[in-house]
Amino acid sequence: MAYRALYRTWRPARFADVVGQDSITKVLSGEIETGKIAHAYLFSGPRGTGKTSLAKIFARAVNCRNRQGAEACGECDACRATVDEGSVDIVEIDAASNNGVDNIRDIRDRVNLLPAFCKYKVYIIDEVHMLSKGAFNALLKTLEEPPAHVIFILATTEPHKLPATILSRCQRFDFQRISASAIQGRLAEVAGAEGFTFEDGALKAIARAAEGGMRDALSILDQCAAFGDITAANVTAALGSGDMRLLYALADHIASYDEKNALLSLRALLDAGADTRALIKDLADIFRRMMWLAAGADAEEDDEMLKTLAEKYGKSSCIRALNILIQKEYEMRQNLRADIVLETAVMALMAPEDDLTAGALSRIEKLEARLRTLEERPAVAVSAPLTQNSAPIATAKPKARVAPKAAPSAASGIPDKEADMIWKKALGVLKESAGYICTYAQQAESVVCEGDKFEIKFGGDADMAADLLKSPKAQETIAQVLTKEAGRPLSIKVIVAHKSTQTDEGPDISEMFGVENIEIIGRD
Repeated sequence: MAYRALYRTWRPARFADVVGQDSITKVLSGEIETGKIAHAYLFSGPRGTGKTSLAKIFARAVNCRNRQGAEACGECDACRATVDEGSVDIVEIDAASNNGVDNIRDIRDRVNLLPAFCKYKVYIIDEVHMLSKGAFNALLKTLEEPPAHVIFILATTEPHKLPATILSRCQRFDFQRISASAIQGRLAEVAGAEGFTFEDGALKAIARAAEGGMRDALSILDQCAAFGDITAANVTAALGSGDMRLLYALADHIASYDEKNALLSLRALLDAGADTRALIKDLADIFRRMMWLAAGADAEEDDEMLKTLAEKYGKSSCIRALNILIQKEYEMRQNLRADIVLETAVMALMAPEDDLTAGALSRIEKLEARLRTLEERPAVAVSAPLTQNSAPIATAKPKARVAPKAAPSAASGIPDKEADMIWKKALGVLKESAGYICTYAQQAESVVCEGDKFEIKFGGDADMAADLLKSPKAQETIAQVLTKEAGRPLSIKVIVAHKSTQTDEGPDISEMFGVENIEIIGRD
């Protein structure tokens, strides 16, 4: 007998066998038990989550002659015919290959025929979003008022492509991605029944790789079984992903901003045969779990190493890393040299100063436009008020600006030169222990220590860096390093330089000349 794939062998046959869709199975079971069965259903959701399987279970249950509650008996003629997929009263149509008007017209002509030996004639239309516009129009009237013996079940992965007129005539059920823990439990059940020797860690890796789809998980299990026992090493080889120890080492180097060793770890993974697309997905999964841990949420597992990395790298950096990896994964599909795309992704994760988001670019463009406007604008003529002892002045020249001198340190503070030395030493320590904080801290223009407060001053163009250092975590980290270097308890204060007021009409002349020297000249 030909080998039967695991996902076909273990296709759910009862409502109780469906994993991860409890709310949907409960509603459908209730409708069967009460006899309140609708004429049209829409099952939508990601692939491999049980849409078609549940449609067949529902069709079998409504036609069972000896039903026990909501479950089909599996022994009557109707059940045996549907189990063997030989019932003429349960029609499954693939809309991807039967999407024309003529195909739907054929259904419309047949719906008036009574079932051969079942109570209901059930039409299961899979991938219904593939139907043409004309086919949807042909289906519409039949779907709205079908004969009493007909039930339509539409299944799709893209419900947004269905016309609103179709959606409004169906009971809609949205299938969710199945949790990794639920998939792992089902895999353990299947592996035990098939006589496979397996490791829990290997099943956990398969469950993650399945991305919420039970069918994909069973297919991967089938693939891994060809290697022998279901071990972590065999799963890695089957999926083309990297050794988790090397992946964690790579994540550690990225979190430490160690560019050299990060590239060497990446090369080791690629030399070991890891697939580039699998690697970027594995990296994204690691930073996703780090983001959860950094935010204080419970991850899928308690991983002490990831907790340490999350604290070192920071929540905002994890979010930035995920955005980069998502973008690079898309670029990888369009590029023949996927390894180069992956290398640039790893380097980008360690270069936050080069990360110019759309918002930052927009602000830069506006500032550049403002500067060009000021350069092209002629000098502003200002009339000063006349007094008895002053001669009239035709044009007032702007006073030269004098850079403010640093305020002298308080008696209990630290001299400015010594504060600068302490700051430079602190930056060196931060570069090794918290590189992402150092990246922004080194943008400070000056530092001053007044009493026990260490003031870190930023220019107006470094307000983003200042905002990051104002976070409690960053302030606590910097204060600990400064306290250690200074040998005394210190707290920090982040200051952003005052920005002179600018308008679209030009520079702030009140600041340039002084309010008392400005006379507003009206126009006739």
